[in-house]
Amino acid sequence: MKKLIRRLILLLIVFGLCFLGYYVYAISPEDYEFHEQKYISSLVSSQLNGFKIAFISDVNLTDQDSITRFEKIVDELNEYPFDMVIFGGDLYDEQVFKADEVSQILKKIQCQYGKLAVLGEHDEASSLEVTQVLNNGGFEVLSNETRPIYYKETNFTLVAYDNEYDFSQFKTSQDKLVLGISHQPDTFTQAKNVVDLQLSGHSYGGSVYLPYLGAMFPIEGAKTYNHGKYEEKNATLIISNGLSGPSSFPYKVLCPNQVNFVVLTSKSNDTSQ
Repeated sequence: MKKLIRRLILLLIVFGLCFLGYYVYAISPEDYEFHEQKYISSLVSSQLNGFKIAFISDVNLTDQDSITRFEKIVDELNEYPFDMVIFGGDLYDEQVFKADEVSQILKKIQCQYGKLAVLGEHDEASSLEVTQVLNNGGFEVLSNETRPIYYKETNFTLVAYDNEYDFSQFKTSQDKLVLGISHQPDTFTQAKNVVDLQLSGHSYGGSVYLPYLGAMFPIEGAKTYNHGKYEEKNATLIISNGLSGPSSFPYKVLCPNQVNFVVLTSKSNDTSQ
């Protein structure tokens, strides 16, 4: 009986490893999910409560198939209610192609309170072209600058920055929410002294992420922060796993491709407490 149990356990382990290998190599590059989480803060007023941000990052378009996949994701995205959409960088994996087609897909994203974007390191070589694609798709591309976002009878401040941004020059009201957008999550090292909430991509969630061990392959710009949610100095960082890994390593383990929904929630309206 003991020998039979050992064989069954070994069989289950082998089956599990085979299934994991199949998922990682055959399914994970194309798979994705829509992931919603709350940002709960006393800085979120009752009027701002429920404001929903769709956050898309690291699309990494490589060929026509990836464009078709992206259009499918956008069509699914439009089935959800949200107030603002933010693009967190890296639209293409390398060269810009099918610019008009990609702009038309981006244009399909509909929301009432703005379509804003920052660029990633993959966008830098063709930054003018990528910016034009995003602009033609209805996105305003920001670089080390701020925007007031007005909603109902209230407002909050949105600030976009990279790792060269001088936070000492940034001033804002102490009683208003400050939302930061930065492609690389390690900018949170400085930004956490200024912003209340930062949204970032770039890290792919670590690509291979193991509980208690963390990201197996952290990349430059995401060495300190690379997966999930962090809270430090009364500031919160939320990192997207991105919609795709780079063509050099598109595989994911325990950090699926995703579109993030971030819901601003007032402490007085949080029913989870």
